[in-house]
Amino acid sequence: MLYPSSPISTLHLLIVQPDFSDVQLIIDVLKEAQKKFTFDFANTPETCLSFLENVQYDAVLSAYEMPNFTVLDLWKWQQELNQTIPLILIADQIEKSMVATCIKAGISDYIEPNNLADLPEVLQRSLVEFALRRQENIALEQMRSSAKREGIINQIVYEMRGTLVLDEVLQTTVDLLHQAFDVSRCLVSLLDRQQHPQVHYASLATANRHHLIGKNCYLFEYYQATLREGNPVFVSNIEQSDLPPDVILTAKEEGIRAFFMAPLVNQEEDIYWGHICLQQCDRFREWTGDDLMLMSTISNQCAIAIHQAKLFEKIQQQASQEQLLNEISRELNSQLEPSYILSRIVQQTGEYFQGDRVVIFSIKNQQVQVVHEWRSSEEVSSLLGFQAPLSEWKEPLADLELQGHCFLADVSENELAYGSSWEQQLYQGNILSLLRVPIYIRDKFFGAISIHSTTKNRVFEPDEIHLLERIADRAAIALYNAQSYERLEQLVKERTQELEKEKILSEAANRTKTEFLNNMSHELRTPLTGILGFSNVLSQDFFGPMNERQKQYLANITECGEQLLNLINDLLDISKIEANEENLHLQTLLVEEVCGACLSLVQERAKNEGLELHAEIAPDARFCVGDSRRIKQIMFNLLSNAIKFTHTGSVTLKVSQNEGKVYFSVIDTGIGIPEAEQALIFEPFHQLDQGLSRKYEGTGLGLALSQKLARMHGGDIILESEVGRGSCFSFWLPLNHELMHTECPIQAWENN
Repeated sequence: MLYPSSPISTLHLLIVQPDFSDVQLIIDVLKEAQKKFTFDFANTPETCLSFLENVQYDAVLSAYEMPNFTVLDLWKWQQELNQTIPLILIADQIEKSMVATCIKAGISDYIEPNNLADLPEVLQRSLVEFALRRQENIALEQMRSSAKREGIINQIVYEMRGTLVLDEVLQTTVDLLHQAFDVSRCLVSLLDRQQHPQVHYASLATANRHHLIGKNCYLFEYYQATLREGNPVFVSNIEQSDLPPDVILTAKEEGIRAFFMAPLVNQEEDIYWGHICLQQCDRFREWTGDDLMLMSTISNQCAIAIHQAKLFEKIQQQASQEQLLNEISRELNSQLEPSYILSRIVQQTGEYFQGDRVVIFSIKNQQVQVVHEWRSSEEVSSLLGFQAPLSEWKEPLADLELQGHCFLADVSENELAYGSSWEQQLYQGNILSLLRVPIYIRDKFFGAISIHSTTKNRVFEPDEIHLLERIADRAAIALYNAQSYERLEQLVKERTQELEKEKILSEAANRTKTEFLNNMSHELRTPLTGILGFSNVLSQDFFGPMNERQKQYLANITECGEQLLNLINDLLDISKIEANEENLHLQTLLVEEVCGACLSLVQERAKNEGLELHAEIAPDARFCVGDSRRIKQIMFNLLSNAIKFTHTGSVTLKVSQNEGKVYFSVIDTGIGIPEAEQALIFEPFHQLDQGLSRKYEGTGLGLALSQKLARMHGGDIILESEVGRGSCFSFWLPLNHELMHTECPIQAWENN
């Protein structure tokens, strides 16, 4: 379009004046300015409205007041007709306030008659201004259209991401598209098993939508090559399309005057799912580039949503199948009665596959016999008890005993003469379609399980066939277990007797071990107590003073005796725990008292080694439940080990409470423990410093005993260590726990 600012444009003007003589002055001025123009003259409301409604003008030149209307009325009519053209006021002897009112209302400019020579310039300026305004309006409308399109796309994508249920996704899509495009119908057609597009979804605003759902899309047959390639099809006028006359006639009978078909194609796998169809029934319609872009985007998103929904549906189906198999296995494994097993299999199979009848037949003594049956209703005829000689069982394309896979049949009445037992079964059972899978027990043919359809022909999918084969395998296993019940029962009985004998021998061995350790500890403690007693008497110089070397040897004797006594005590403790003879005396303990008692025992030793000894007790860690002597024993062992393997630095006892547990952590800055040794550190008699020339003393039982005592309390010991940077042994106790092998019940205690 050429805007009036172009010098070669011919302007078409509407001149509104009370008298034509006033028009002549305007014409003369424009001609003198060499303006090319045509004009219409009006001075009544009726004439003005008629011209404005029927003629497209570039500008309106009007006086302020005419008979029966004013320039403000004229401006109002322009607005009602949505005309964006300049309205220039040419008037004399009107108040400035009235001029201001007109300009404020939207009148583009004002000229007094004595300044009429300025009209060409004012007109040109107004035309340019309104041309720019129209361009801005067009740009704004395009922005609004783009925003609306993006909004629709975002809303549809949002809805698609919000659910994997295909029905919800596609129904929401057709509803939004119907609203966005303001069409008469919005439909989604999907391919059925015969690859025919069938209407599955129609927008809620579509008239008679329920009559459309389920119908085949006859337009697809003509455009399927284009649609399968992923290209859209749109027709603006059905009467001028290249469709065959009979298709056009059918479309016109359904009221279709224009339509747009967007394919739903999985681009990665080149799968055609169906298409979206917009139909305009009230008018012909030109489909724009924006329409094409929007439909292309949404159809691609729909195709992705369908693909994802199909994958989700497949995953759900697989999960459902696995659940069915697990239920069958769990229920069948709980029973060893063959009759019950077979009855449950046909019932669960029929309910899952939603068939009309499920039967299991077996072959025995050269007879084929239906031994179990499930029917969806009483209206389905029964085949239970049906039997026939195997020699007369002429099943087409299948050998019951030799064929190791499934057999499918689509039965047509015209193909049967009912001359064999198999055909008689088909007739008696009114079977239209069937799926049969053999059952083998230890490679021996038992029979088969069959699903029958008696109301309509049914196509069994590969997944369904595979599932039935797996059900047959489960049935074979269950039947084998049932048949082997007596043998297995005898084996279990024999094995139970063997275990009882082993248990008796084990208990006897434990008693012998315990008695031996008790006797040995008594026999060892008696002379050891004497040795320690005599060494203590000698150390007090009751029988005269001793020299320094004698005192040193006496101190060595005492130290060795104490180490031996500790070893005996630890061995006895471990043996009691392993023999389940150790009892805990549980009570509520003050954490601060327990820690203080243990720290006082090792304080002097830490000082002699030049180590700093710290205690950090969290305010909320006030109480714990346990055996006071055993908890102190664990803590003393951990503190002693930390001091023994720390040359410089500090040893810290840190107590905290977290997630229903109390942690006693002994942290040192010592030598650390290699990662390879950490898994063995709690083994009895295992020491970091092995060999004859080892530097550190000890029996290697302290950590093993501490861990066993901690676990008796329902807790444990956790190790964190790094070579050269120290170790952290964390002994934790539960605040609320239940323990076995206790003398008294544990009192429930809550830290309020």
